[in-house]
Amino acid sequence: MRPAIRAVVVGSPDPIDEFERTFTKRIRFFIGTLVGGSLFPVGVLAYLFVAFSGTLRAVILVFIPIELVWTVVIARWFGRRLKRVRALPRAIRRRLAPSGVGKRPTFVFDNGLVVTSGFQYRMFGSLTGGTLIPTSEEVSGLERGMMRMRPVLRIFRNHGPESLRVRLNSIQKALNARFSSLLVFLPRPSSAPDARHVPWVASASFSGGFSLLDPDRILQQIDSLASLLEDAVTMARDNRA
Repeated sequence: MRPAIRAVVVGSPDPIDEFERTFTKRIRFFIGTLVGGSLFPVGVLAYLFVAFSGTLRAVILVFIPIELVWTVVIARWFGRRLKRVRALPRAIRRRLAPSGVGKRPTFVFDNGLVVTSGFQYRMFGSLTGGTLIPTSEEVSGLERGMMRMRPVLRIFRNHGPESLRVRLNSIQKALNARFSSLLVFLPRPSSAPDARHVPWVASASFSGGFSLLDPDRILQQIDSLASLLEDAVTMARDNRA
């Protein structure tokens, strides 16, 4: 009688758990690199303190503790804010599409909205019509395909159709961002149809600090952002026709 063969699952089947583990390692590596780089001047100052005397030695003695305190402050500041990125998936998982969390800060929602790092929001057109809902692993390839396209519609604070600008500014305020922009990319007129590339890409960017990483604010704007990007694509394609 042959012994029963038991399947062994390696790793967690939950992509959110995998993301958190991977990003935690990156946070620790980044903080370690930051602290190591910041402590290098301390070593230089300590050498100068031993090598020199007099007034210069007294000045160096003042700067060494200042450098140490500055290193601790910077490390804690970055650490607290980077951990907010890791906390995002748990808060927004109810709106994630299947396979919607990547090892890098990339989230795909059930309406097709792709979020990278909390600052960049994108949607990709489907070859069969409508909006594509990619997996997080596919997003990088889709972004590389944008090199074959060109921006045909640009919206900034004082540039672009007013109806879209008003909606973009409203979302910007809701996300507590200082700046925003929206671009629609379409294939170049000279490009031959290619079934391997999406027919359009819409991208909205927001900047203004780590306050953009608030998961509650992001959740509240998911549908508004998706609707805005889809309407921008429709306007861009109609104007091009």
